[in-house]
Amino acid sequence: MARIRLLPPELANKIAAGEVVERPASVVKELVENSLDAGATRIDVQLIDAGKTLIRVADDGQGMNAEDLPLAFEAHATSKIADADDLFHIETCGFRGEALASIQSVARASITTRQRGTPAALHMDCAGGRQSEVREAAGDFGTVVEIRDLFYNVPARRRWLKGDSTEFSHVVEWLTGLAAANPEVGFSLRHGERKAFEVPPRQQPAERIRALFGDRFPDGMLEVHEHEVYGRLDGYLSPPGVNRPNSKGLLLYVNRRLIKDRSLVQAALLAYREFVPPGRYPIAVLFVTVPPESVDVNVHPAKTEVRLLEQNRIFSLIKSALTEKLLRSGVLPSLKPGTVHAPQARPDTDYEPRHDLEQRLFDGESEAKAREAEHRWSQARSVLEQAIGPVVSRFEVREPIGGNRDSGTGIAASPLSESQASVPEPATPEHSLLANARALFQVAATFVVVETPDGMVIIDQHAYHERILYWLLEHRIATQPLERQRLLVPTPLNLSLAAAALVDANRETLREFGFEVVQAADTWALVAVPKYSVSSRHNEVVQEILEELANDRTPPTPQALRKAMVEMVACKAAIKAGDSLEPRQILDLLRLGETVPHTFSCPHGRPTTYKLSFTDLEKLFHRR
Repeated sequence: MARIRLLPPELANKIAAGEVVERPASVVKELVENSLDAGATRIDVQLIDAGKTLIRVADDGQGMNAEDLPLAFEAHATSKIADADDLFHIETCGFRGEALASIQSVARASITTRQRGTPAALHMDCAGGRQSEVREAAGDFGTVVEIRDLFYNVPARRRWLKGDSTEFSHVVEWLTGLAAANPEVGFSLRHGERKAFEVPPRQQPAERIRALFGDRFPDGMLEVHEHEVYGRLDGYLSPPGVNRPNSKGLLLYVNRRLIKDRSLVQAALLAYREFVPPGRYPIAVLFVTVPPESVDVNVHPAKTEVRLLEQNRIFSLIKSALTEKLLRSGVLPSLKPGTVHAPQARPDTDYEPRHDLEQRLFDGESEAKAREAEHRWSQARSVLEQAIGPVVSRFEVREPIGGNRDSGTGIAASPLSESQASVPEPATPEHSLLANARALFQVAATFVVVETPDGMVIIDQHAYHERILYWLLEHRIATQPLERQRLLVPTPLNLSLAAAALVDANRETLREFGFEVVQAADTWALVAVPKYSVSSRHNEVVQEILEELANDRTPPTPQALRKAMVEMVACKAAIKAGDSLEPRQILDLLRLGETVPHTFSCPHGRPTTYKLSFTDLEKLFHRR
């Protein structure tokens, strides 16, 4: 007896349905894509019980004739391709010819369709692989497909479905995704008697994105449009300071097809790396357009994955375009009561609460720390002047009347007036804090507050300075040869075995960065350090970098090592939380901030700056 047998068509279709029809949202996706391919300008979706009982998709597309209708639910029947070459020039949503056959094998389906110029519509029923005869019926131009009792004949599959709210959320997710890519088409979704959403046809792309995802962009969205010979990128992005706890707000399209591609999503995450805290994700809707012959869409039954011929170039296009847009946005994150999310990051070890600050201002420890902070600032200022030229304050600070001092920090407040400020017009109001400053002062020896005409800007002095140093160090390394200074006494490096193994392989990279190490007996020692570093703990910088890289299972590349060192040096050399700043130092810090592309976040994505409007402050105190 033969052990290999040919499966009957109805069983083969049920197996195929397992790949194509996962849940009601899968059915909605396939039917709506067919409507789009039929040239519809209006698509209406109606559900009962989140699609388990009924899915009805009506469109005003071109419809089908009496010859095409019986073939619509046949396996591997399609109007989208004719030969193998067509597979590499796909410009439609659906093309495999599996969806309708798979759907009708696990549900009761009916279709009513009418072409323009015909006197009546045509109707056909399908259930469990069996089709009725085609008959005339009443109907408008276009096509209406109804899918009832999904998985009625596969009870095991139906038991895997979730509750109505969960299944309905999946439908909303897919339909809004399709609507975002087709702004020229009108969409509506009803669940029972309730209308979930509706968008009109003939919208502009940005208008459609705002209509669908406006609540995800509470502070406005950034637009990016970049074109290269191998592809085009159009995108709508959340500004710095706007993020969410998961990656569901990141939508990626290739030729209007909503896809899942870890590599391209990673390009967007890398662009946002320094703008969102760890554990948070940006919001972005990205449209990649490439020639049809440079993308293979036939790699997944549900068509959610594609293969790109220019994958690396598209990766670079996304990363560079988003990074450039974010750097040039000039948008300060807004601080609104109840909207700040605590980042999932390591605590800042430089932060030291100053509950007894007033008392410690006058003891010897405080004086020693003040002298150390002043020395560190002088060193930093000298180094930075070598990199960018003299640091000149934009205006003089008037001493407070009567010598009043801030009772919390001992730092003199600095009221400013237009007559005392001599500043050029900034590119945008938020690019120059000093241009609009009315007063600035320090609180808790950790935060700098700048009063502006419409609110205040609160700055974390360590994170803000770290961002400045990070950019300046990267810029200097890329454009100027490094100068080293030899240590009078070699400093031993206390390294684990794993970290010590990295030293020899990366000694040249360390030297290129400015750190020179030599092997002495069974240990390594630091003999030269870069002149730009203002830290006195050079050995700790090198040790921490090597230990961190050693704990990473991925072997460090020279680029990864260089980046880690920039981040570490910037962190070590920056002003610390707890460092008291004089008014002149605050001015110099803000002036330095205006020399770099952005200061919204530190290199690790932790926010550095928040803007609090007086309107929100009044709301907080119920004045509005």
